[in-house]
Amino acid sequence: MANMILPAATFRSPTAVADKSDVRDDNIYSALVVQHTGTGQQHVFTVPQGQAIPKMNGSSTASTQAHQGNYSDTTTNLTQAGQLGAGIGDASVKSIGITFEQAAFTPLTSVQRAFGMGQFEVADVLAKCAFELKIAGKRQIIGPVWAYPAMGAAAGSISATGTQATAGVVNNGAPGSGRRLKVPLPLARTDTLDGIFSVATGAALAFSTTTGEGCPSLVWFNLGVLVKGDVR
Repeated sequence: MANMILPAATFRSPTAVADKSDVRDDNIYSALVVQHTGTGQQHVFTVPQGQAIPKMNGSSTASTQAHQGNYSDTTTNLTQAGQLGAGIGDASVKSIGITFEQAAFTPLTSVQRAFGMGQFEVADVLAKCAFELKIAGKRQIIGPVWAYPAMGAAAGSISATGTQATAGVVNNGAPGSGRRLKVPLPLARTDTLDGIFSVATGAALAFSTTTGEGCPSLVWFNLGVLVKGDVR
C-alpha cells in the first residue's frame, strides 16, 4: 500500500543523499493551444520546457501570441520529455484539473481580445473534447473535458457599456475544484506520462473568430501531486 501512495525511489540520482527523501505538495502541469477548426488529438506532458507548445488548429488559422509559442514556467514544469526525472522525483497524482485561457473584453466596446476563450468557445470545447491520462503506457483515467473541472481561473463577470452588452467570465466548472481522485495514481520518475486531448471523431472546433488567428487559447492540464524528491 505504501508504494501505491508514493512509488519507491528505485532509481535515484548518484548526486542525491543516500536513502533520504523529502515530501512536498506540488503541481505537474502542461498545456496546448486550441484554435478554430482544430481537429484530431494532441499530447501533453510529452514536451519539456523551451520546446514548442503543441497546437490544435486548422490550415486557415495560426497563433501569433508569444506566450503561446514555447513552453515556459507558465505552461509546464517538466524539464524532461514525458518523465518527471530526478529533477522532480516520484509522485502520486491526487487530482486532475483542466483550465481554459480566458478572453479579456474591452470595457467600453465589448470587443473580445484576439486570444482566449469566451462563453462561445468554452461551450464548444466542453461539448466536443475528451481527455485521457496514461502512465507507463497504461490508461489510468478517461472522460469528457467537463469531468476535470478547473483548479483555478478568474471568477466573476465582466460587463461592457459601449454596446450595452455583457461579457461573462467562464471556465471549465467552478474554479478551485478539480477532479479529486479517491485512489491516488502512482507515478514513478521514470514512468512515461502522457495526456491525450481529443476532439470528437468527425467534429472540428468552431470558435467565434473564424479568420486570422482563430481565437487561439491555451488549455492547461494540471495534476495535483504529492512528490517524493531526492535530498541534496
